[in-house]
Amino acid sequence: MVTVQEAKQKVLENTFPLPPEDRAVTEAVGYVLAEEVLSPLALPAFRQSSMDGYAVHHEDITPSGTWLPLVAESRAGTSQPLTLARGTAIRIFTGAPVPEGATAIVIQEKTELQDGSVHIQEYPVAAGQHIRNVGQQIREGDLAMPAGTFLTPGSVGFLLGMNVLHVKVHRQPSVGILVTGDELIQPGEGLRFGQVYESNSAMLVATLLQEGITQVSVQRVLDDPQATRQALEQLTEQHDVVLATGGVSVGEYDFVGTALGQVGVETIFYKVRQRPGKPLLFGKKGEKLFFALPGNPAASLVCFYEYVLPALRRLTGRTDCFLPTFQLPITHPYSFRGERDELLKATATPTGVTPLEGQESFILRSFAVANALIYLPASQPSVQPGELVEVHLLPFFC
Repeated sequence: MVTVQEAKQKVLENTFPLPPEDRAVTEAVGYVLAEEVLSPLALPAFRQSSMDGYAVHHEDITPSGTWLPLVAESRAGTSQPLTLARGTAIRIFTGAPVPEGATAIVIQEKTELQDGSVHIQEYPVAAGQHIRNVGQQIREGDLAMPAGTFLTPGSVGFLLGMNVLHVKVHRQPSVGILVTGDELIQPGEGLRFGQVYESNSAMLVATLLQEGITQVSVQRVLDDPQATRQALEQLTEQHDVVLATGGVSVGEYDFVGTALGQVGVETIFYKVRQRPGKPLLFGKKGEKLFFALPGNPAASLVCFYEYVLPALRRLTGRTDCFLPTFQLPITHPYSFRGERDELLKATATPTGVTPLEGQESFILRSFAVANALIYLPASQPSVQPGELVEVHLLPFFC
């Protein structure tokens, strides 16, 4: 049995980013850059006005107010360069090229237009005011984004603004899910005595989709050693990561651990000193990862968030793999035996965190409203209101 910290360390030590692939920038949100991006051009590529107003030479403006003849107009999209003569003004709009010879923009609110001339009512006018200079955002050849950057909608806009159409990113992993259990039936079927509806697979698929992982398949088998082994062999061939839910404890019908060994999976660790989720197995075959999760749904989801999710993020090239962690005061007292670390379903606000009722490993009702997990080490078996505790914020609420 390993500690929580040892388990997390072993997961990271045995997980490496997947090979890169070329992807259109418009389809790259949620991916991580595998290679740096250098800017192929300067932004802006020309001097740009940041306001609607008038392009002038700042030294033409006097304290008593200055009338300047209006000689031309510069709009966004203008392809013909303009030149400003001293003692004149050019009407200009936001995003338009600044005429050669102009040193400042006076906003239209500080002017008066009359008979083809503009009265400048601002003084002093600073050189360079309201002008975006060439390369002010980025210069040609500068580093635009380093490798390891997580691409967001803002990234897409920035890259396309530089005319970068494709990028090298780490591909998303494919995941196979194996569900085992004679007692499980599909939602929508008639429930007989001794049966339960199988929801773990849908729950895990939902977490994967939330992470942008869409290459997912699910296989369901009864508590049969041969069927379990065959399913694992097939999932291993097809996927980068295999998640098994159920069949990993010590019962006579728990066959997953044995089957993993039969298909050549090396066990990195089995059992973590935590509650819920003690019977977690992590293994590896080549570069393929295997997680045998507990069958109890709350325990399975806790293990996914704490161990599987960091591995998946690491495969995509991310460095911020674990759930965001905060210290918050707990609002209610809580105590436990202190034999193992505990992870409690909770609701967190900016001012505190509240453990929910129903912490048993089979109860999902509390998970349905939780936005966080409280991590309590075994060395802290009792906490009182106001004491700071470690809080892990769940992905949907980050």
